[in-house]
Amino acid sequence: MKIIIAEKAGYCFGIQNAMAMVENTLKTYPGQQIYCLGDISHNRQEMGRLITLGVKKVDTLDAVEDGVVIIRSHGVGRNVITAAEEKALTIVNATCPFVRAMQNKVRDYYEKGYQIVIVGNAEHPEVVGAMGWCDDSGIVLSSGDEVDALPHFEKICVVAQTTIIESKFQRITEALKNKADECVIFNTICSATAERQAAAAKTAEGVEYMIVVGGYHSSNTQKLLEVCKAHCKNTCHIETAGELDPDEIKKYQTIGITAGASTPDWIVKEVTESMEENVLEQEQTQAVLNDVADEEFDFAKELEDSMKSIRKGAPVEGEVIAVDADEVILNIGYKSDAVIKKSDYTWKHDEELTDLVKPGDLITAIVTDLNDGSSRVKLSKIKYENQKVQNKLAEAFENQDVLEGKIKSVSGSGLIVDIGFTDIFMPASQYHVRYVKDLESLIGEEVKGKIIDYNAKRRRAILSQKVILEKEIKEKQAKQREVKEKRFGELNVDDVVKGNVKTITNFGIFVDLDGIDGFVHRSDLTWERANEPKDLVQKGQEIEAKVISKNEEDKKIKLSVKALMPRPWDVFVQEYNEKDDVEVKITNVLDFGAFAEIIPGVEGLIHVSEISYDRVESVAAVLKPGDVVKVKIIGINTEKEKISLSIKATLEAPERPQRSRSKKREGGFTGDRPNRGGGQKKRAAQNRNTTVYEESANVTLGDAFGNLFEGLSFGDDTDDGDKE
Repeated sequence: MKIIIAEKAGYCFGIQNAMAMVENTLKTYPGQQIYCLGDISHNRQEMGRLITLGVKKVDTLDAVEDGVVIIRSHGVGRNVITAAEEKALTIVNATCPFVRAMQNKVRDYYEKGYQIVIVGNAEHPEVVGAMGWCDDSGIVLSSGDEVDALPHFEKICVVAQTTIIESKFQRITEALKNKADECVIFNTICSATAERQAAAAKTAEGVEYMIVVGGYHSSNTQKLLEVCKAHCKNTCHIETAGELDPDEIKKYQTIGITAGASTPDWIVKEVTESMEENVLEQEQTQAVLNDVADEEFDFAKELEDSMKSIRKGAPVEGEVIAVDADEVILNIGYKSDAVIKKSDYTWKHDEELTDLVKPGDLITAIVTDLNDGSSRVKLSKIKYENQKVQNKLAEAFENQDVLEGKIKSVSGSGLIVDIGFTDIFMPASQYHVRYVKDLESLIGEEVKGKIIDYNAKRRRAILSQKVILEKEIKEKQAKQREVKEKRFGELNVDDVVKGNVKTITNFGIFVDLDGIDGFVHRSDLTWERANEPKDLVQKGQEIEAKVISKNEEDKKIKLSVKALMPRPWDVFVQEYNEKDDVEVKITNVLDFGAFAEIIPGVEGLIHVSEISYDRVESVAAVLKPGDVVKVKIIGINTEKEKISLSIKATLEAPERPQRSRSKKREGGFTGDRPNRGGGQKKRAAQNRNTTVYEESANVTLGDAFGNLFEGLSFGDDTDDGDKE
C-alpha cells in the first residue's frame, strides 16, 4: 500500500500564528483567567487541549468582567473590540492576517459609501466578524443564483470569505459585474487555502482512496472534502485516527491524505502512523491466524492428542536436552521431542542461543505445529511470551490498572514506553494535558498511565498518562472549588481581611485569602495618583484590605486597600483653609496651568494666571513635574472637591508708576477719559488678585457734570427774602 500526503496539508500560517499567541498568552499572564471568544480554530481536539491548559471558551463578552480575552483567528466585528476595550479587558488579537486585510477592505469601502458584498457562508464566524465592520449592512452571497435577486447599485465592493472555493468566487463575481455602475472586486481568498485545495485536487486525482482530516464543523475542511470528492469518488472525512476503517482501507493500494487549515500536525501524524500500523498489524494478524488455524478435524488424532494434552495453540513445558546455534531441543513428555528454532525463541538476531539456554532449563512455549517435517513438535517461545503480554494488557485494560514505566524512545507521533513486561505506545497527545513539542527531551523520563484502548485482534494497546493527570486535576479542582465555596461563604462585604499578594498585573493584584483569591483593582490600591501595581506591592507581601463586593455567580471577591485609609480630601479640609500658605509638589504640567500635590491623594490647580505677575508664555518653561513650590490656597470648592492655588499670591506685587492728572477740559471733564463702571472694573481686577491703578475709580457726578451749572444763579436765603 502506498500512502501519499498532499502538499500544504494541515495548519495554515494564520492558525499556526494564533496557536502560538495562545500559548504565549498562557505564559505571559499566569494566574489570570484567559478567555477565548469562540473556537480559536475549528478543531475540537485542539480546543480540548487548550481548555485543559486553562483557556476558557466563551461565546460572548457578557459574562467576562476582567482578565485576558483572545480574539479568534476568524476575527470579530468592530463592536466586539469596542466592548472589550470598554470593559478594560486585556485584548490579544489572534485574527488571521488575511482575514484582517479583508476586514480593512470592508471598513474602508463602507466608509466611502460602497455597498459591501461578501461571498461566503453567512453563518461562518469570519463572515459574521466582517459584517461587523460595515455595521451589518453587507450582503452575503453563497451561490450565483442569489445574484439575480439583487437590485442595481451605484457602486459595490466585493470581498471573499478567505476559505471559499476559488471557482465559486469567480462565478459569483462575474455575475455581480452587471449589478452596479462601479464594481470593485477584491479576491481575499487566502493564498494558502487556494494552494491547499489545488494540492488536494491533484492528490485525489492520482489515488484510489482519499482521506480528508479535520473538524466536522470546519468550513475550510468541508471545502477540501468537496474538492476531493470531485476528483476521487472514494473520499472520506475523519476528525481523528480512531475513526479510520481498516477494512475499508485495505481494499486500496494507493491512498491520499489531506487536512484542513485548522488541523494540527499531530493529528495528521497520528492518522498516518495509524494507517501504517493498521496495515502492518493486519498482515501480522493474518500470518498468526494462518499459523494457529485449526487443522482439519480428525477425531482419532484429536483423541490421541488430548490424552497427552498436546495440541496446536496450547502452551507446553519442556526440559532442554540439547541446544546449538540454530535450535533448542526439548523433552515435553510426548511421543516425540519438541524443537524451538532461534527465530521462534528471540527477536534479537545478534543473540546466541547457547548463551541464552542450557541443557536442563525448563521452557514454556506455544505449540505451533505437531510435526515440523522431522516428526518433532514445533514450538514458539516468542508467541508464548506475546500471549502472556496480551493477557496482562487485557487484564490491565479490564481493571484499569495504573502501569508504570520509562520512556524508551520516540516513534512517529508518540513515545515507546517500557512497562517491564513489554513496550507500549503512548501517543504524544496522551503524554500530558499540555502540548509538548520536543518529544526527544522526554526519553528516560518515568511515567505512569492507563491503557485507554486495547484491541486483542490487532494486538494493539494505547497507554495514556493524560487520563491520570486529568483525573488528578479534576480532583484538585473539585477540592479547590469546595474550599473556595466554603471560604467565599465565610467572607462578607465590609470584612477586613489579610492575605499575601499572589499575582501582580498591570491592572491590579490578586491576593490569596486562604483558599480563594481576592482582586484589588489598581484604583483601589491607594488614594494617590495611580501608579503601576508593581511599584506599590511585592509578590508574597502581606496586605490588609476591605471586602467591597462579592460576585455570587462567579464566586469572586473584590477588595480595596485604600478603603482602610483616611480619605485624603477629609484630611485636607480638616487641616487646611483658604489663604493658607503651603509647599506643594508639581505633578503635571499643561497648557493652562499645573497640578500640584498638597498632601498624598489631594491636588490643586495653579492656573497659568496665578504663576507670576509677569506674563507666562509657557507653563512648561516655568514649572516641571517634581518641582516643590510655595503657594497660597485661594479657593476650596467642597462640593466639587477642587482647590485653586496661587504662586503669585505669595509674592509681593511689583510697583507701577502712577499717571498724573491732566487739567480739566472745558466742560468740566479731565484730560483722562471717564471710566464708566470703574468700580466694577477694579473689583474684577481685585478678584484676579491683580492690583490696578485707575484714576477715575471714584469719580463723582459733580466731577462729571459741574460745568453744566456754571453761570447759573440759584440764589440764597437773602435773595429769597428780597424777592418776597
